[in-house]
Amino acid sequence: MDLAAVQDAVAARLATIGALRTHAFPPGRVSPDAAIVSYPERIDFDQTYGRGMDTMVLPVVLVVGKVSDRAARDKLAAYCKGTGASSVKAVLESGTYTAFDVVQVADVEFDVVTIEGADYMAALFTLKIAGSGA
Repeated sequence: MDLAAVQDAVAARLATIGALRTHAFPPGRVSPDAAIVSYPERIDFDQTYGRGMDTMVLPVVLVVGKVSDRAARDKLAAYCKGTGASSVKAVLESGTYTAFDVVQVADVEFDVVTIEGADYMAALFTLKIAGSGA
């Protein structure tokens, strides 16, 4: 798999969610609501189907708003649902991709991230991706 193509494909699919700003790699500046496709810890080669598939675990960070803002909680709830037009899981798993074959949104964790001195509520999605190594 081509890492840059995978990141671009995930970001492009996330861009179909309403007013969500998407970044195919960590940007220098972020304005909520933003989805940032980060880098995998590693890519495992020749993992499945007779050495034909590579796999990676790709993190996506979704930053919504200040921790103390109730609207941030409500936005986060919509993005973290299992179904619906604003569901990260539903949107990513229903996509058609050429950069890889399979994506599974495995889980989501919640954290507070600091950006330029301000604390924001964030959801950290874990994507399991598999695709041809060719």
